[in-house]
Amino acid sequence: MFRKAKAAEGAQILPWHQTFAVGIIMSMLAGYLEAYTYTLRGNVFCNGQTSNIALMMINFFRGNTAKALYYPIPILAFFFGTVFAALLRSRRFKLRWARVEMLIFALEFALLFIVGFIPQGAGDTVVNIMVTFTTAVQYEVFREARGLSYASIFCTGNLRTAAEYFSAFIGQRDRKAGATCARYLMIIGSFAVGAFASAWLSTLWNVRSVWVGCLLLIAIIPLMVRSHRA
Repeated sequence: MFRKAKAAEGAQILPWHQTFAVGIIMSMLAGYLEAYTYTLRGNVFCNGQTSNIALMMINFFRGNTAKALYYPIPILAFFFGTVFAALLRSRRFKLRWARVEMLIFALEFALLFIVGFIPQGAGDTVVNIMVTFTTAVQYEVFREARGLSYASIFCTGNLRTAAEYFSAFIGQRDRKAGATCARYLMIIGSFAVGAFASAWLSTLWNVRSVWVGCLLLIAIIPLMVRSHRA
């Protein structure tokens, strides 16, 4: 019924981008950026395109046409970010997976660093395109943590999967299902922590608070180095 971990703990050394620690950091980063674009960059969700579509239709109904026509911008940025990542994956015969992940890592770091220099207001459209593009690429490429499929930028799918494993835990007394449920809840919790931190730090550092996202990416580097040494 449920997808099992692909390998027992300690049975093999996972690539750095599939470790649970990286999954936690990427989910925290996603929550951080979601709150950043919403609180500082025009009330737009960089991850949740379902919400953006709903907000677009609500504004059309209320007669706020100019506002409604703004939402297709992040929606299209997410679409083309996914296309870009999918094209990278389709060319993996030329570019190995690890190198693809490093390319995405460097791209996300560079774009977030640039975002911190773009002023609030007139520059919000450019920022929303850049941030939404990077989160779409992240979502397409970072899909697995310690053998578990997860969404690195959303909570709904992870919450559903956690509930399914919890059901197996209480209904079948399956301890492994309970442990898996706990891992999914940790990923969801890291997203929430990232969003809270972003809302708080945005009041202190304004648009430059996005550079905390760069620090989160830097925190992955030791994990990357350790994986290559192993």
